[in-house]
Amino acid sequence: MVVSTLVSSQTVSNNAGYASHPRMLIGQEQLMALKASMMENRCWSALNDLLLDEANGLVSQPLTPIHFKGKTMLPQAREIFRKISYLSYAYQLTKEEAFAHRGIEELMHAAQLDTWNPDVFLDVAELTMAVAIGYDWLYPVMSERERRLIKEAIVQKGLKPSYDEKYNRFLQLDNNWNQVCNAAMVWGALAIYDEEPILAEKTIARAVSSAMKPIKKYGDHGGFAEGPMYWTYGTTYHVLMLEALAGAYWNTRIPLYSEGFLRSGQFFLNMIANSGRAFNWSDALEKHCLNPAIFWLANKTGDSSLLWNEKKILENRDYHGLVTSRFLPMVLLFGAGRSPEDISAPSSRLWTGSGDNEVVTMRTSWEDPSGIFLGFKLGNAQEHHAHMDMGAFVMEAEGVRWAKDLGMQDYHSLSSKKVNLWDSSQDGGRWTVFRYNNHGHNTLTLDDSLMDVRGQAKLLRSSDSEGFQYAIGDLTDVFLRKDRKILRGVAIRHQNQVVIRDEISASPEAVKIRWKMVTPGKVITRGNEAILMKNGKELRLQVHAPKEAQLKVWPANNHHRYDAANEGARVVGFELQVKKNCSEVIEVRLLTGGGQIDQAPSLPLSEWD
Repeated sequence: MVVSTLVSSQTVSNNAGYASHPRMLIGQEQLMALKASMMENRCWSALNDLLLDEANGLVSQPLTPIHFKGKTMLPQAREIFRKISYLSYAYQLTKEEAFAHRGIEELMHAAQLDTWNPDVFLDVAELTMAVAIGYDWLYPVMSERERRLIKEAIVQKGLKPSYDEKYNRFLQLDNNWNQVCNAAMVWGALAIYDEEPILAEKTIARAVSSAMKPIKKYGDHGGFAEGPMYWTYGTTYHVLMLEALAGAYWNTRIPLYSEGFLRSGQFFLNMIANSGRAFNWSDALEKHCLNPAIFWLANKTGDSSLLWNEKKILENRDYHGLVTSRFLPMVLLFGAGRSPEDISAPSSRLWTGSGDNEVVTMRTSWEDPSGIFLGFKLGNAQEHHAHMDMGAFVMEAEGVRWAKDLGMQDYHSLSSKKVNLWDSSQDGGRWTVFRYNNHGHNTLTLDDSLMDVRGQAKLLRSSDSEGFQYAIGDLTDVFLRKDRKILRGVAIRHQNQVVIRDEISASPEAVKIRWKMVTPGKVITRGNEAILMKNGKELRLQVHAPKEAQLKVWPANNHHRYDAANEGARVVGFELQVKKNCSEVIEVRLLTGGGQIDQAPSLPLSEWD
């Protein structure tokens, strides 16, 4: 269902019908609310102090040097964005012109670049957004010459290349590129609306239409097919587009988002484990930090529990590394009205995300940072940024990520060694990388082969029963050989034990199966049992079936020259031969605290109710 909204207008003060600068996100009303919130909640004033301290340091820093990393200058474009947003915010909050003048220097530096690199249009998008923010928020301090040059840069290097068919493929995409590029074009158009109203109107109308393509990918329940990191990137930009339009005057009733988009706050909330690290399936990192999108969604839906993970960061003032985020000013502007004391824990401990990439998370508690977290990835390997991780799980307890996803590898580290990372065909270069194929994930491998890139793992059922939370998926379709039905169930039992059960039906052909789990822990194996040790904690792993399994430890790489070293990680698991016309059951139990695993009889997945 698409939600339509009429974007409200502010009082205007120019002939074009738009509010005077600043007209996007940081008007007088927002600044007053921000300052009031900082007086009421020390966490917000501390975050603001952190930002202003960083802005003070930026005043004396040199201009951002521009150099390419492969075909892109994206890191440099994002650093220009960060500097401009911090300095512009600091000026708006304090009215100290030193911040404004240094911000204008960075704007002029960007404006006078020969190109914003439209061959990689994300570079254009990041720079257009950066320069639009600075132009809007620092407009009163600029000279006429500076305004003219910066406005021309937005038009000639930002907006106009988006009308060249060589560069504007993003308009037809349904992924984060669409969201980022269209949002940046809207910000650029609104920033210079007074001077170029026809181009601005045309650009905004086109962006609003095109931006609905990725909105469909949120589905009905908000599950985001590209994973949690690219949810943050794409959703943040889409939210910034919505807020830019809301702060200006847009005179048409237009569809801006869907119910699924609003529900995606639940997706992001549940992707963060008790330790504060993300369930980093697909191209993603474990790191989780404050982002504007989740605050916007909490405000829009009225659901404060969406901010449970942010509450812990704010209360603990865990701001390490936060000043590297170019979106920190937006976090303050969207979030400062919230008091951490008013944020309650979510009510459900199990969450299922439907859609093209189904995923399930469950936990023993939201409040206990040492509680068990279990994530289960189904879906496919066809989505943008996908991995061959169908059937994979992650597990943590006592603050340790015992079963981990290695996550994405730095793109340049692969492209610089001629790996075609974006060839996702069955024999494509993407699947030669250990972190991307099924050999590097906590799932099954059949006959040492890759998974089927066209296959789809489906969630069959799940339950949040007291003492036995579980989810069951059908993995049959994700293997190249489809002669055996393969089901996987994952469960948390008795609040202290995780069960991973695989049921493999009979087939006229024999098959070799490898069960594996990537772990950062030290591993000591003895037959069908192992002790994992990390940070003074222990986890006991037992192969409950088949009893004759012999656990082994393998290195966490393929020994390719381009694979990341994955230092500290290793793979624990075992192999077994399933004879023709025979079925097999694999059941692995993981017990926290290193205690004895109970020897209760196994239950078939059909009885997991």
